[in-house]
Amino acid sequence: MVYASKATFKPFQANASIDQEILDILTTARRENQKNNLVGALYYGHGCFFQCLEGKQADIDELYAKLQKDSRHHDLKILSLQPIEERRFSSWEMKYATIDREVRTFLRTHQMAKFDPYRFTPEMTAELVDMLQQVDETPVDGAAKPVHQEMHRGVSLTVFWLTNVISIIATAAITLWITQA
Repeated sequence: MVYASKATFKPFQANASIDQEILDILTTARRENQKNNLVGALYYGHGCFFQCLEGKQADIDELYAKLQKDSRHHDLKILSLQPIEERRFSSWEMKYATIDREVRTFLRTHQMAKFDPYRFTPEMTAELVDMLQQVDETPVDGAAKPVHQEMHRGVSLTVFWLTNVISIIATAAITLWITQA
């Protein structure tokens, strides 16, 4: 499912890396989506949200009912609702990308002056979902990394510490062997 909505809070503040409201939304979305086996991506621009959700239809319907009651946005409109064969955002509970440059190019291509997902055709919706899937996530404080990156980081740290421990043990064994020889 892909939907659009309008934010009820004031837009992004220039001195912040990410609007606190959006960070709160991402934190909640990631936690809840993990519990409900949902994945997806979020883009925010010109006071509008564009969100793609993937998962079982019943889980998406349940979440959408909750989203309709969320006071942080209004005027929810489903832009696309179709079954998928494979999840495109399977590594993300909720991917967030500030792809403003790419979106400006996208808007120019479609002769739109500003980001207004309510005016998107089905093809434009699919194109923006493709764009979100292809770009890297924007790093934000407190934001989760993709599942595979977290696992890779954990393995890397384990290998790092294991290598250090083995090095210390080997040095101690060699020192002991030399002093006893």
